[in-house]
Amino acid sequence: MKKEKDIIIFGKNSIIAKNFTESPNNSKNNLIFLTRYKSLDNDLECFLDQKLSESSLSNISKKIIDLYKFKNQVFILFAWSGRPRTTSLNDSSWIKNKNIVRNFLQISQKLLPSKIIFISSTSLYSENKNIFFSESDPTNPNSDYSKQKLIAEKDIENFSNKNNILLSILRVSSAYGFDNRFSDQGVINKWLYDALKYGEIKLLNSKESKINFISFEQITRAIFYFIDKTLVGTYNIGSQNSITLETIIQEIERVTKKKLKINIINEQNRNVNINTNKFFKSTGIKFKNEVIYNIESICKSIIKELN
Repeated sequence: MKKEKDIIIFGKNSIIAKNFTESPNNSKNNLIFLTRYKSLDNDLECFLDQKLSESSLSNISKKIIDLYKFKNQVFILFAWSGRPRTTSLNDSSWIKNKNIVRNFLQISQKLLPSKIIFISSTSLYSENKNIFFSESDPTNPNSDYSKQKLIAEKDIENFSNKNNILLSILRVSSAYGFDNRFSDQGVINKWLYDALKYGEIKLLNSKESKINFISFEQITRAIFYFIDKTLVGTYNIGSQNSITLETIIQEIERVTKKKLKINIINEQNRNVNINTNKFFKSTGIKFKNEVIYNIESICKSIIKELN
């Protein structure tokens, strides 16, 4: 039987967080948000990416406690600066992410939640080998974004072990889905937006590159398993199979009824192949790669936004 929980969201405005918080599965949970701009009663204004003073951290911790309703609390860290494909983060992003992790751990130290969930990335694995990476394989982050994610994983893991807090690290693969705040951002959103508006799309790698896409809705479904079940440790969250960029382009051309101009920035192959057997053995769930089936609905949503 599922028990109601206080779920504290660090980073309300991320696309993945927005989809998660809007899920009807949260109807019985008590959601508390740390966000830069307060808009709901359970919103707590907090600039996580700034170096907060001890008094500020104590104040925000007290406000969180005042909003508790249940025995168990789950802290989920969504907040992050930068994007997975960003090769080199500027100094500002490095500092912001260090502050985010520091503030998160400081608040966690004061409140000692029942469980921590950290949204990490499969970009920690090598993307130039045609093999499937499992959680026990060596990591090989090739961007500042993924290097900082790995540092954060280790810091949060050390903290959780020291304080006997249950920890789940979700290494999430390339995510897609529609968000009306960011019609021109996100992998599939960006391509559809550019296809509709400009008749061309930009590829950072070759058409033969294979990506292990997973939808926002599938990620949300996975997160609930880690909240409701005693799943701890590091898990890859992705679809069963990767799909070539060329296949996606063909579907975008079919849906938009346009012959697109393809601007290829780099001919290098990018292969994102993720072994998700650990998640399947724990939950019985295998996520299908549904990106082709979802392109048409995302396209219709973007057309509404453009009009």
